[in-house]
Amino acid sequence: MSTWLAPRANGKDALIGAVGAALGMALTWLICDWVLDGAAPLLVMSMGASAVLLFATPTSPLAQPLPMISSHALGAFVGVASARLIHNTPLAVGVAVGVTAGVIVRFGITHPASGGTALSAVIGGDAITNLGWEFIWHPVLLNVVLLVALAVVVNAPFAWRRYPLQLRSSS
Repeated sequence: MSTWLAPRANGKDALIGAVGAALGMALTWLICDWVLDGAAPLLVMSMGASAVLLFATPTSPLAQPLPMISSHALGAFVGVASARLIHNTPLAVGVAVGVTAGVIVRFGITHPASGGTALSAVIGGDAITNLGWEFIWHPVLLNVVLLVALAVVVNAPFAWRRYPLQLRSSS
């Protein structure tokens, strides 16, 4: 095994992951469009990375619901706080992503895409920065909760892809 490559999926898992990610993102867009009715940005770009983890690697510790949801919420919070409190964009970007990275790793809720969520809160443009603290609720939490729920549904028919990962007891 080369240290330069990620583990390979078989053809069936790759197809399930690809179709799941496509469905997950499309349905999240449609549901957010319906719920938000044009009142806010519909998707945060970092959700694309989350969809890859959820649907292509559903048994990864990085794709589990607690890290996924809590780290995106934290990234959104830290990003908004950085954007509001630090009026130097490079510094605000660094603080937002750095603090998010440090906290998620320290508390075992690592989901790398949350760094993108923190970054989006700082440099996402007026449509995002004008939301202020609402950015945490919509679109971020709405996006991630929908994706996690859809991952449960998409992976349910496949016993080897159960999501969320069920830890086995050591009895």
